[in-house]
Amino acid sequence: MSTKRKLTVWWAFFFNDSINYLSSTMKILSFLALFLFLNGQADAQHFRLEFLKVYNLSDSASLKNDPYFGGLSGIEYVPKRGKWYLVTDGADSTRQSYLFEFDSLFNSQTYKRWKLDSVRSAESIRASRTDSSFYLSTELGEGSTYGQFLRLRKDSTVTQLGTYQGFRDNKGFEAMAVDSSQVLWSVSEWPQTCRDRYCQVTGYSLITGDTLVRALYPIDTVSCGFPDNGVSEILLARDRQLLFLERCWTGERDQSNYAINLFTAYIPKLQPGQENTTNILEKNPVSVNWGGIHLDNIEGMSWGPIINGFRTLVLVSDNNFNKFDQKKAPEHWQQSQLIFLKLIPD
Repeated sequence: MSTKRKLTVWWAFFFNDSINYLSSTMKILSFLALFLFLNGQADAQHFRLEFLKVYNLSDSASLKNDPYFGGLSGIEYVPKRGKWYLVTDGADSTRQSYLFEFDSLFNSQTYKRWKLDSVRSAESIRASRTDSSFYLSTELGEGSTYGQFLRLRKDSTVTQLGTYQGFRDNKGFEAMAVDSSQVLWSVSEWPQTCRDRYCQVTGYSLITGDTLVRALYPIDTVSCGFPDNGVSEILLARDRQLLFLERCWTGERDQSNYAINLFTAYIPKLQPGQENTTNILEKNPVSVNWGGIHLDNIEGMSWGPIINGFRTLVLVSDNNFNKFDQKKAPEHWQQSQLIFLKLIPD
């Protein structure tokens, strides 16, 4: 069986039957060997984040007049190319996605744009570690969400790696990361059912198509006082340590206020005989000094360039194509916000 076929079959099996496999937390606790992953904490990478700068891409004259720019859902900085890549989740009813390439996000007057044929409602973008291709996740559907994991090659051809379904409206797999071992990690934004309290974490090999890890990430969906908190994006902080971005809309009809929190969690290495084990991850909060800025609808996250000797974390917000801003003054519109944070080891 080819790698592509094995991977597609696994995703179809896991997601199409995931109601049976992970239908409720109590069933998981009853029939699977669940444990907190505590090993390796001595090797933990502890760090905090401090505000560096913020920039509103919506202020760019060229981008402001581009009808396809907005709804930014994913960001990726590729150091070898010195370029930034932003992907949109689509403005019209078709949710057609576009890919933007920038040499500098602070000089955004010139850029390249591609229409991603057959890609609808892209939510995350990650560069391949081995070639010039990208990986994308998508999230579609009303009432019940379904989506895809895709590979975008240099010649613009798109290959489907797998699919999922069965999640609530707009609560599927948004977050994605690729590690140095060619493992693709993904996390669902929300638990699959209202009875669950855990987001699904999966890791599979892009080389063999085998499932390497199934894990559960604890989430408080009402952490900001309104039932909308979920995992918007992930990154690799180091091998087997994921950085989780939780975003919570606080319930205002004009989409004006969001609570943003960051956590790390270690992914366990399965030992022989543990192939069917599902682990509950231990999440650790990351201290962030936001510099007092107003936080918009943060959806994308990428490691950025070294600035003044510090590693940077870059966040980007989805302005929803300003569809909630008709009755607001322009200075209060949602923004395509770009936030640079510097990483300070503790």
